[in-house]
Amino acid sequence: MRLAMHAAMPAAVLGSLALGLLAAALPQDGTRAAGLAEGVDRTSFRWGTTKNGGYVLVATFHLTPGWHSYWQNPGDAGGDPPRFELVLPPGWQAGPTIYPRPDVKMLDGSPFYGYEGRATYLVPVTKINSLSEDSWSNPPAGSGSGQPTGWKLDARVMACRDRCTVSKAQAKGDWPPVTEEGQIDLNGGSVAGRSLPLTAAKSGVFAKLEVGTVTIDVPGSLGGTAAFIPSAIPGLRIELSEGQASFQGSPGSNGPRITFRPEALGSGPGEPAVAGLILLGSGPADPCVWLTIPHPLAGPGGSLGANGVGSSPDAPPAP
Repeated sequence: MRLAMHAAMPAAVLGSLALGLLAAALPQDGTRAAGLAEGVDRTSFRWGTTKNGGYVLVATFHLTPGWHSYWQNPGDAGGDPPRFELVLPPGWQAGPTIYPRPDVKMLDGSPFYGYEGRATYLVPVTKINSLSEDSWSNPPAGSGSGQPTGWKLDARVMACRDRCTVSKAQAKGDWPPVTEEGQIDLNGGSVAGRSLPLTAAKSGVFAKLEVGTVTIDVPGSLGGTAAFIPSAIPGLRIELSEGQASFQGSPGSNGPRITFRPEALGSGPGEPAVAGLILLGSGPADPCVWLTIPHPLAGPGGSLGANGVGSSPDAPPAP
């Protein structure tokens, strides 16, 4: 089964999606706010903090039973991850969406990566280095420059069952925001009962790409089972075995080992060769590890390890 990053939606789904976009702009029954289409019952947008003085927007979508939404790579089930447009006061910027550990299973014969019941996504917000700011071109908030003094969010999320709809939601508030979620550890913490990805550097996972084969070694201290699901990066194509939604690890002398051969590596500007999520254990609260492997620097037949977003200086002990 070939998993392309990311798969196009079937024509039937696209037709249903168009209806969902229309429905999203119409009043729903008494339980749905304006803009929410079938499949999303309600939303909440709350703020947390990070240890480095930043903030985290915690966006939660409560899904109708039987409906689901998607992870960063929805798999071959068809669908799209959510989109968040966050307007902030000068001096602050939003980072890429952080996805908690998804459910991983076969859905209608295709791999599915996403969420059922409740889908929570995180948008980190950090302060821009004050040394790089120009006080003349970027006046302080409230100075009469027309710059925003609070925060404003436009969100879109796709929910699917036998058809797909797109819900729209808006939220806004003062800055700094009222924090209701407390401090959130974005490197291996948890939210809404799901783990957040660790970096490979923090977890001790080692991975390499050598002669076209990816090898991932997971320390035994992290548990006896591990699996890998690929990220949605341009160009990356990976073929999974029929009926399998992930690459399963096999027992090694020091812990689980995962191996696979991509059909094509990531090819977008600045993209890694391979990226994805390592799933430890089987439950949504069990740890997960975000992994990226840069393109080999040594040319054909060369290899380069990766821990987190950088290369690893040390390989694991030889088996």
